Amino acid sequence: MTTTPSLQTPIDNALDGLREQFAGHVVDIAKEPSGDAVVVVHDVHVGDQYEPSSTWFGFRISTAYPSADVYPHYIGRVARRDGSAHGSAVQQTEWQNREALQLSRRSNGWNPRRDTASLKAAKVLAWFADQ
Repeated sequence: MTTTPSLQTPIDNALDGLREQFAGHVVDIAKEPSGDAVVVVHDVHVGDQYEPSSTWFGFRISTAYPSADVYPHYIGRVARRDGSAHGSAVQQTEWQNREALQLSRRSNGWNPRRDTASLKAAKVLAWFADQ
């Protein structure tokens, strides 16, 4: 019996990993003509110090993946319950026709053998929840 080689691209593999990571959440994926994938995960918990504490989380995976970092990430506009401002790595913007906060967490040491879109998403969410 011969085996058919996988026709999955690195982006397809990343999307599979994200669906698994965010099991139980609605994960919207739009593939663009350029080959990029735009991902939006719904109802992600970003921390009880924010109002609301759950929002959408989104980012783009470029055709250069896995050689390119997955950057930047976005969430819905949430406010700190204590009324203080977000740090300098968080900017208000609009993304995909949504009011958003851009979370600027570039991976300067991105290593395509080690780093994945799922790992980066987890790191960005953990970082934001600790703010």
